[in-house]
Amino acid sequence: MLINLLCSAVPYLTIGLGLLIFRNAWVAILTYHLGIAAVIFFTRQVVPIKKIIRSSIHKPLIFPVVIGVSGGVVLYLLWPLLSVLPDINTYLQSIGLTDITWPYFMVYYALVNPVFEEYYWRGYLGSNSKRPVLNDFFFSGYHVMVMAGKADVFWLIAVFLAICGVAWYWRQISRITGGLMTATLSHMAGDITVILSIYLRTIAV
Repeated sequence: MLINLLCSAVPYLTIGLGLLIFRNAWVAILTYHLGIAAVIFFTRQVVPIKKIIRSSIHKPLIFPVVIGVSGGVVLYLLWPLLSVLPDINTYLQSIGLTDITWPYFMVYYALVNPVFEEYYWRGYLGSNSKRPVLNDFFFSGYHVMVMAGKADVFWLIAVFLAICGVAWYWRQISRITGGLMTATLSHMAGDITVILSIYLRTIAV
């Protein structure tokens, strides 16, 4: 249990270090992924390759993808209601997300981050429980930590509950299919639309 809690703290420590100390989004996400790699390396509990690439899918596949895409669509539509900081664009540029770096960050976040996160949260820290588990909440919590102070508290609570639900859903997909592929594709669809929505509402304005 203690090891599980320590592993679940990785994003809080690494992303907190990247954003609060170094004030750089690249440092935050890269140290997060390095932290995941370090945990896997030192514990030597590797998720079997067959589980990662297993082609068994949650039918119809379109439904998990739509679930993923809906997060970014809802974010884009509700953006005016989120009470986002008026100078959010200035903040993003201050942490290294400029006109030049945004495209690279978007690609990395959308295509690489989902692979790391599904491997870690639904694979390495996975659970076959049909009920919500503690890691569903830990997964959601670090996302809200990133948003803290940049949106209204009501919406932070709503986002926390929504991501908890999505974390549970992705875990159920992995349990049903016996692999991480479908959940990863759903997660990837979500990260693509979320990061694109943020870009369109900030840098591209």
